Amino acid sequence: MKKLLLVIPLVFLLCFTFSCKQGEEVAKEPVVDIEAEKQVILQLDQQWIEAEKRKDLEATMSNAAEGIICQPPDMPQFEGLAALRNFYTEFFKILVSIEVGTIDVIVSKSGDMAWAYGWNRTVLEGPEGPIEGEGKYLGVWQKIDGKWKAVAMSFSGNKPLQ
Repeated sequence: MKKLLLVIPLVFLLCFTFSCKQGEEVAKEPVVDIEAEKQVILQLDQQWIEAEKRKDLEATMSNAAEGIICQPPDMPQFEGLAALRNFYTEFFKILVSIEVGTIDVIVSKSGDMAWAYGWNRTVLEGPEGPIEGEGKYLGVWQKIDGKWKAVAMSFSGNKPLQ
């Protein structure tokens, strides 16, 4: 009986210690304002769209991460800022107009990853006149050193260019 009386306080002490430890771990988790992060991504997405409309290469490149992966339609995937710069340099030469609309942005619970998706319409200068296209895009964003950067983008047409 004496042993049982010694064990009971020990069990209570262990339970108390364990519950305090759990409380500490919960308190350390950062609180993420998902809606605020979503608004930041929406703003960055809009800045990117406006830069494309102006054919502003530096502004277009400004929010891309060093190792960005890009999957454009009708060409191989490429990676990195140099390849993205080459792509936009050539794209802006034939771009007549572009419209892009963001449908939604989803932010991870941890607040360090997000993706935006939407639609696009382009008119490109073709060898025999304007070429029109419409499609969709998906952009993946990651918080790197406290700033959102585009780490991947993919866009494709809904039908062949006309």
